[in-house]
Amino acid sequence: MNVLVAFGTKYGSTVKVADAIASEMRNAGHEVDLVDLRERVPSDIGRYDMVVVGSPVFIGKWTKPAQEFLHRNGKALTEKRVAMFVCCSDVLFEEKVEAARKMYLDDVAASCGLEPVAMGMFGGEVDFNKYSMFTKFLLSKVGAKEEMEKKGVETSKPYDFRDWEQVRGWARGLA
Repeated sequence: MNVLVAFGTKYGSTVKVADAIASEMRNAGHEVDLVDLRERVPSDIGRYDMVVVGSPVFIGKWTKPAQEFLHRNGKALTEKRVAMFVCCSDVLFEEKVEAARKMYLDDVAASCGLEPVAMGMFGGEVDFNKYSMFTKFLLSKVGAKEEMEKKGVETSKPYDFRDWEQVRGWARGLA
């Protein structure tokens, strides 16, 4: 099977998740192209049997390159096996998971007319020290830092809340 794993990223956490997914697909014997949508947008998705698209969720939205990829290729993607994933901090908050899954996966898929074969919601990395003043301002407006601190996340240090076995298991399920 020829597989495209295309992703948007903001600070690099999603790159690592996409790479883990691509590695699992390769380990299963598939040909895989891994594409950072900030750098390159595949012009011909017709040659792929499966397309996996992912993005971090940042201030409630997918990255612009990932959104544009989905919308630009929506019609062609309806004829493919498609899987979608997001990396977001909402996985830390049990009470938010279902609403986040609906908003960041179900609603995004529906907006493009897609019926993915799988949708994954994974954690990511948080490093407030990497963020610009504007980003910190936006995050303060939605109370992100305070919510994380209430959950015991020490926001003065980088925090990785990805579950690698969950990511790899999801990818093996696709393969």
